[in-house]
Amino acid sequence: MPAHRGKKRKTPRRRKTFSVTNAIFSLGFASIITQGIFRNNILSFFLEGSGFPGTVSGGGISLKEIINAPGKMTELAIGNAKSNLVDMVFKSMGLAVTERVFKKLMAMPLRRINSGLVTPLLGRGVRL
Repeated sequence: MPAHRGKKRKTPRRRKTFSVTNAIFSLGFASIITQGIFRNNILSFFLEGSGFPGTVSGGGISLKEIINAPGKMTELAIGNAKSNLVDMVFKSMGLAVTERVFKKLMAMPLRRINSGLVTPLLGRGVRL
């Protein structure tokens, strides 16, 4: 009979938090993609034609147009993506570098703001 080996050590779970800075940079990447493929900003892409106040037609493709005429709008979006691919890649690379530099330079100030203001006000689930 083999010897009892005991329980495996559990790996510690990470606390799930919402990072405001990660959300802002993700919004930047999404903006680059929607601008390059649909020639519209994110808000106009989702809300154009919805009757939501304050949405102005950007002249690009909206989600409503894709739903109404999927074939034509898909061809137009693919054409836009092909023509703007290089520009989108360079913008994405620039934003990625900016994100890394920003996070390195602002690590200590953000840590202090998180511990001094954000955590006491919003709890441990939110951080900058």
